[in-house]
Amino acid sequence: MPVSAAPLPPGPDTEVLAQTVAFHRDPLAFLGAAQERYGDVFTIRLLTARPLLVVADPTAVEKLLGADPQSAHAGEARRRILPFASPRSVFGADAEQHGTARGRIAPALSEEAMSHRRPAIAGIAERHAAAWPRGRPFRLLPRTRTLTDEIFVRLVLGVRDTDLAVALIAAIRRMLWTPGNPPLTLPGPGDGVAGRLGVALFERRQAPVARLLARATEARRTEPSEEVDVLGCMVAASPQLSTAAIVDELMSLLMAAQEPPAIALAWLLDRLGREPGLAEGFREDPRSDSSAALVREILRLQPPASAALRRLTKPMQVGKWLLPAGATAMLPTSLLHRDPRGFEDPERFRPQRWLGDRAGGAYFPFGGGARRCVGEPLARAEIEAALPALFEQIRIVPLSRRPERMVQRATVLVPRRGLMVRTQDD
Repeated sequence: MPVSAAPLPPGPDTEVLAQTVAFHRDPLAFLGAAQERYGDVFTIRLLTARPLLVVADPTAVEKLLGADPQSAHAGEARRRILPFASPRSVFGADAEQHGTARGRIAPALSEEAMSHRRPAIAGIAERHAAAWPRGRPFRLLPRTRTLTDEIFVRLVLGVRDTDLAVALIAAIRRMLWTPGNPPLTLPGPGDGVAGRLGVALFERRQAPVARLLARATEARRTEPSEEVDVLGCMVAASPQLSTAAIVDELMSLLMAAQEPPAIALAWLLDRLGREPGLAEGFREDPRSDSSAALVREILRLQPPASAALRRLTKPMQVGKWLLPAGATAMLPTSLLHRDPRGFEDPERFRPQRWLGDRAGGAYFPFGGGARRCVGEPLARAEIEAALPALFEQIRIVPLSRRPERMVQRATVLVPRRGLMVRTQDD
């Protein structure tokens, strides 16, 4: 659907490449400067989305989050940033297709399902912590990525064969690996030579994952089980899905399931490494009100998801601006979570703001509306079960004096250097 000829909100007038680089290298600074100059609604132009209408108005958050699927599509907007996401997956689908895809896997990601997996999550975390480096610096984020990969593959996806699970975890790591955390957009279809190269590289990297997922799917067809996991839900779907269709949907789910929880765990470990007293309280009771407030505050300042995206199917009024049908609107978590109109002293780490009724700003680390993250119960189970298990063995000591700056990587915000730390045995 083409963007209307109606005037768009003003925004930076630098070239597309310059805006893309500035946005990915320091999204908070880039968007904050634009908001200060142009107001709460402004236009930016990136290589992956031209134009992109940034809505940093707290009063518009619920309106945009609730617009899907009646007047906006999240899947279509996400596919503009991540062109490899399947339009049939829970991540990339829209409207009825999204509801069907979500309904298939929701039982495996429910609060009830996660409550049964907490001991196993803790056991995996303990084993990983025992293998983390001692006596030398290392990047924390790659370690939490590997941890969340194993939790997802073994417990949530439901791959029971040990050799197959190990091979799949390694293949996922190779598929998504890049040196460091490059603040780059992902080239894909429609991006010229770079796009063709990007597609070829990704297809080569995902081929081993696809083969292993197909093996796991076929194995599950012959293994009846009462365990509620993703593979079990998908092979039991009605009408029956082909193995190729299951693999197609799972590929996007693997990417979505791997990054945000791993980023959240890494930021939590980094912050608690700076606050040993808070870490001890969290270890004693990770589900207390004070622990919940701590998690909320860390996810406020370092939200893994960079934004909620919506591709408008109908015009939408936001303040004085009529956003046209066909435009992609973006609710930036980094700005809205630090908006002084909703959060007093917003740059300061203050978990107590969440105790009682004091915090009233826009807050959506797991999205909202019909597209609220289906994996939220998994993320909470990993935080509440894996972190105390890690603390039982080690203490994280951050090497930087202050938390690292966030950079944009695809649709997530990651620490610039992957969080350089060392461990200290308790």
